[in-house]
Amino acid sequence: MPPSPTTPDQLRQRASMLRTIASKIECTRALDLHRRAGDDVWRGPTPQHCLDDLLQMRVDLLGAAEDLRDGARTLDMRAAQIDGQALSRSPGAG
Repeated sequence: MPPSPTTPDQLRQRASMLRTIASKIECTRALDLHRRAGDDVWRGPTPQHCLDDLLQMRVDLLGAAEDLRDGARTLDMRAAQIDGQALSRSPGAG
């Protein structure tokens, strides 16, 4: 496990990485699989279960992308907080 980021720049870099991963999740073709699995393709309970599973997976993927963005916002806020603390401690501040 990599060490926790401690500097504002490291936090912002981690936030950027989380946003990049979130964007990749949102662009994945897996989000469109439900369009290729429905009653127009095959009939019965198995296809409906497949469609239901695919739709749930889509919701889960989009939720994961939003969770990553939430994490990125948290890291950005921590970085800004550290920057603010450093400014208040610097000579001539206040």
